[in-house]
Amino acid sequence: MLLCVAVLGLAQPTDARGQVHLMVRDASRALQAGNAPLFLAVFDRKDFAEYRELREQVTALVAQRRIASSVAVQAIEGGPTDWTVKVDWLMELTHKLDPGPLEQRRDTLEIRVRKRGGRWLVIGLRPVTFFAALSDS
Repeated sequence: MLLCVAVLGLAQPTDARGQVHLMVRDASRALQAGNAPLFLAVFDRKDFAEYRELREQVTALVAQRRIASSVAVQAIEGGPTDWTVKVDWLMELTHKLDPGPLEQRRDTLEIRVRKRGGRWLVIGLRPVTFFAALSDS
C-alpha cells in the first residue's frame, strides 16, 4: 500500500500546464461524483466575483441531477502564475427522481487560473451559466 502511494505521488505533473490540466479534470470528476464542495474547492472565493452565484447553482444542480461530465482542454496560455484555459466541457444531466429525458450541455469555457499558496485556483470562468441549475425540480 505504501508503495502505491509513493508511485501515485510521482505521477503528479510538476509543470504548470500539467497541474492546471489536472485541476480542470479533477473539477469535472467532482461534478460527476456529485460532490459540489470538491468542485468548488478549485475556485478562489475572494477573487472569483461570481463565486456565491456559482456555489448556489452548482449545489442545486448536483442535488437535482445525476451528472456525466467530461472535459477536453483545447489550449492553455500564459504563465508563470496566471493562465487562461479553453476547455470543451460536456455534461449530460438526468433527473435523480425521474430518469426521463437527458439534457446535454456542451460549450467552450474560458477559465482563468492563478497560483496561490502552491495551489491553482480559478479566478474567472465564462460562461458561469453553463453550471446553472434547472428550474423544473
